[in-house]
Amino acid sequence: MEQLNLKGHVVLVDAQKTKELYAPLPLVSDKAHCGCEDCRYYTEAIMRTSAAIQQFLQQFGIDPRREGEIWMAAEYDDGTRLYIVDYRSVGKIQDADRLNGWIEIDEAKFSLTNYPILPIFSTLIPSIIVLQAEIMIRPEKNKALEE
Repeated sequence: MEQLNLKGHVVLVDAQKTKELYAPLPLVSDKAHCGCEDCRYYTEAIMRTSAAIQQFLQQFGIDPRREGEIWMAAEYDDGTRLYIVDYRSVGKIQDADRLNGWIEIDEAKFSLTNYPILPIFSTLIPSIIVLQAEIMIRPEKNKALEE
């Protein structure tokens, strides 16, 4: 596992194992997952967010177009959409159940929490981190999606 230092905590991450688990999953825009208009928009728009947001998710092995629980929480008068997203990554926050506060990156903020694994599954996946995110998707970055 790779070691990250976030908000004063050591976070162990197995990005490769996470990528392997995400790879066969459908896109959230596919009917096999959800396929609603909000998920279709998000699947395209998340790939147009900043390099810093993309890099943050990649260090956990997360393909932001797959697996997550995604919902549009608000749409503002200027067309900006606020999405709330939960992702999972193989890993563990050392010495804490969660990080205190948010990690703010450009138009997004992330929280991390250890997710309990049943002992029967612990040989397959020893530990999981849930990343909850609030991501603002501005229309000017996604004009092609709205046409």
